[in-house]
Amino acid sequence: MKLNRAVLILSVLAANVALGATSRTKSDPPNSSLSSLEGHSPVSTQVRLEKSQQRLNVDSNGVILKGYDAVAYFSQHKAIKGSPKYQTSHGGATYYFSSAANLAAFKANPSKYAPEFGGYCANSVKSKKLVDSDPTAFFVTNGKLYVCSSHADVEQFRSNEKENLRKAYENWSGAWWTHGNRS
Repeated sequence: MKLNRAVLILSVLAANVALGATSRTKSDPPNSSLSSLEGHSPVSTQVRLEKSQQRLNVDSNGVILKGYDAVAYFSQHKAIKGSPKYQTSHGGATYYFSSAANLAAFKANPSKYAPEFGGYCANSVKSKKLVDSDPTAFFVTNGKLYVCSSHADVEQFRSNEKENLRKAYENWSGAWWTHGNRS
């Protein structure tokens, strides 16, 4: 029973971290902590991520993709700069769009359009590094958006795409990024 509870707690924590949880749930007591799980349900366990540990590649204003329109990558197959006029927040990041229609499409299904790996360079995540991306260096595969730090990185990543995706997702789900391995 204890092992099953521990697995459940770890699963909930991993899901919260993957979704970018940065604050306690409403049911958390003010002094709860991860070191004292006894007596707390797994759902109300406090999860904290310091800003330096967030896995979102955003600018100082919290804007992801350097303001490029996440929907345009799919609908127009190119990088198009968005406008603060059309913006929304999702998962701790602010997204800009080039039109009201793209904003509406994103709001209808944000997980479809949000970049993988928090907008960091996919080719670098494959090597356990968090490196800034160039939103014009991108590719869409299997219905997901990936950005890289350069067009050369896109080519390198796609040269062995299946294996590189496996490595990148394996690394992304690990905790290596919490130990000062940011580039």
